[in-house]
Amino acid sequence: MIAGAIDEEETDFIRSVAYPLPVTVIAEIIGVPTSDMEQFKTWSDAAVENLGTGLFVPPSQERVDRIAKLIGEMGAYFSPLADDRLRQPREDLLTGLVRAEHEGSRLTREEMVRMLVLLLVAGNETTTTLIGDTVLELLAHPAELAKLRARPELIEAAIEETMRFASPVQLDPRRSVRDTDLHGFAIHENQLVVCWIGSANHDQSVFADPDRFDIERTGNSHLGFGFGPHYCLGANLARLEARIVTDVLLARTKSFELASSERLPLHPSIALRLVPA
Repeated sequence: MIAGAIDEEETDFIRSVAYPLPVTVIAEIIGVPTSDMEQFKTWSDAAVENLGTGLFVPPSQERVDRIAKLIGEMGAYFSPLADDRLRQPREDLLTGLVRAEHEGSRLTREEMVRMLVLLLVAGNETTTTLIGDTVLELLAHPAELAKLRARPELIEAAIEETMRFASPVQLDPRRSVRDTDLHGFAIHENQLVVCWIGSANHDQSVFADPDRFDIERTGNSHLGFGFGPHYCLGANLARLEARIVTDVLLARTKSFELASSERLPLHPSIALRLVPA
């Protein structure tokens, strides 16, 4: 993918690398045809469009209808594939979901479809953002890019610093299960709490010089992948994909730069950070 992008000389890096790699990987893991990648992209964009805004403004009926239509389309797509796995199991995640049991109970078809929707969207959208953010932050900090070229063993640390400095997911909602007090602020049972990951990852009481992008930062206890029972299921896969892209990009190029000085548009979702493809 990177070789193809280099051949173009000027390319949309999201479209040519940062999107197709994660969606291809998650499609192969699930066990769905990678030839349907453009359809997955359409569904994924629709699923995350305005994601998070419903926390502050109730979604319109039109938005609710669009999501229902999306779930219906994906259900119609996955159902025959699930039937096929019942007849002919394969070594893929779809087979695992079809056959999964917990205390004698199987996933309903609706539950399975919603799980597949989650995996397909979460398995590509956030990793696309991480890969894109890594390239953007290295371009924005040329001294760190030069350091990384000279010391490629810092790539893993650079990915972690990107997760902290430019968190792909900026917020995560939670519901309070009991009354509590947090630093003098009363939170009531069943109250919705919006946790701003992007802000937490710049907490000066946790990170020294938090607004500095530092690929040599140690003890980087960022919350980019969450924590505890809600820790990101695909964290290691996202790290691996971002590391490989960065490694190959640096190895195959002597330099790269933004094709335009125009400000990149924001993602339509307030929960995500990067520009859409």
